[in-house]
Amino acid sequence: MKFTPRDGTIRLYDGTAIPNYLELKTDNADINHPMGQPRQEEVLVLFRGLMDAKAHYVKGSDEKLMGAVPITLSATLDDTTDTRYLLEWLKAMSDAGTTTVNAKTLVSTKVDTKRDGTNFNPAFADANKFTSNIEYFLNTSGTDVLFQINEIYLPLEEQSIVESADGVNINLSGQCYGTIVYTPAGSFTAGTDVTA
Repeated sequence: MKFTPRDGTIRLYDGTAIPNYLELKTDNADINHPMGQPRQEEVLVLFRGLMDAKAHYVKGSDEKLMGAVPITLSATLDDTTDTRYLLEWLKAMSDAGTTTVNAKTLVSTKVDTKRDGTNFNPAFADANKFTSNIEYFLNTSGTDVLFQINEIYLPLEEQSIVESADGVNINLSGQCYGTIVYTPAGSFTAGTDVTA
């Protein structure tokens, strides 16, 4: 089975009640992330180190459950003003003192999801860090699959732009602190386009 990104479209979302989003039209997009969030380790408990009928597992520390998982994205960008808005968005993620894109104020998505299913994820100790959500489609012959990757932090110093004769490529690298959800036959979250 071959998957292809629908229309080469990826959206970044902020955390306002009706979220602001930036839609990126891309060519040759490569996105790499886990299919789901991590789970606690299973720790084997043995009676005096021996396997018997009392042997059992207990859940390990929640550190693995709550730990960040890597995400990378590279794509050839269209020659539009959206590229400038993307650079403004990335700057906002590392400098909470500058949180506007095209005169629209962005809000971090940090603490918006619950990795453990009960408690909202904790806030960063550094208030200048800002997370966003990413959504994109996989288009299949049967049904489309929408991926929502939440609470992503993309530190500005780890992002890069590569200019070549074939176009301008952007390479994004960061960490996902929130939930990772896929929905068959879903649709993009409704919101306000920051380019409007």
